[in-house]
Amino acid sequence: MSSAERAATLLPSLDPREIRVLQGIELGMAQHEFVPISEIVHYSGLVEAEVKHWIDELDLKDFLWGMSGAQVGYILNYNSYDLLALNALVRGNVIDALGMPIGMGKEADVFKALTPKGETVAIKFHRLGRVSFRRTRQKREFIGKKRQLSWLYQSRLAAEREYAALTAARDAMVPVPLPISQNRHTVVMGYVEGHQFSEAVLDEPGVFLDEILGYVAKGYAAGFVHNDLSEFNILVTDDGSVYIIDWPQYVARGTRNYEEALGKDVANILRYFERKYRIKRDLEETLKVVRTAPRLS
Repeated sequence: MSSAERAATLLPSLDPREIRVLQGIELGMAQHEFVPISEIVHYSGLVEAEVKHWIDELDLKDFLWGMSGAQVGYILNYNSYDLLALNALVRGNVIDALGMPIGMGKEADVFKALTPKGETVAIKFHRLGRVSFRRTRQKREFIGKKRQLSWLYQSRLAAEREYAALTAARDAMVPVPLPISQNRHTVVMGYVEGHQFSEAVLDEPGVFLDEILGYVAKGYAAGFVHNDLSEFNILVTDDGSVYIIDWPQYVARGTRNYEEALGKDVANILRYFERKYRIKRDLEETLKVVRTAPRLS
């Protein structure tokens, strides 16, 4: 059982004071590597005896990491971060139930979920701790140069980044899942029933290539680049519609590696279509077409 599934299972049975303790630790983590009891008391509004009791309960459920010795303190883990995000989404009437997993990857888990109206949506849990800290810093410009950032906070930044990218892409008429809500390290979006491009067999691959390059051009004209585009994050539905997914690494115009990111995305797509469908396009000529597409006002 994944941490998200476990959190969803335990959430209805938790005492509200357990949630308050976890929220207190979350607030304290902005200032402390490990949050001392006194700070948890301050942020939770509970007395010390209550905090200690509920910490023991939460520890038994594997919702905390602790440090003992001369200085006692606690931090959240992904179990508790999933719990807090799901709690907020349920209380906000965004989702009502967590469903089956759609995909479990190195940096994120994606599940189906149901809204209070019974509609199916997708919820993505970013989990950047599954890759090395150095690699994460190298790949993700938005993290910046802070020396100490918890994996939870990095995952929250990734979720915020992806939600912003989905919103920008929709505004630019680039087909992406509908952004619905974002909380902590999660993004709730419209559910798309489709297949990865890497698994699809296309009857008219040249038409799809032109369509995808057209969407890359629209994004570039609107001031953003996916920055990780490949056959693994493009979906095609049974009716032939294309959706571009997985946007946490996107870059905006004015970013240092903006043009480099565009070149990488276009090269990835051209390489895939040449390898699988023997369609050969010149990279520089294709980039010229993409770059000269009219900017959106």
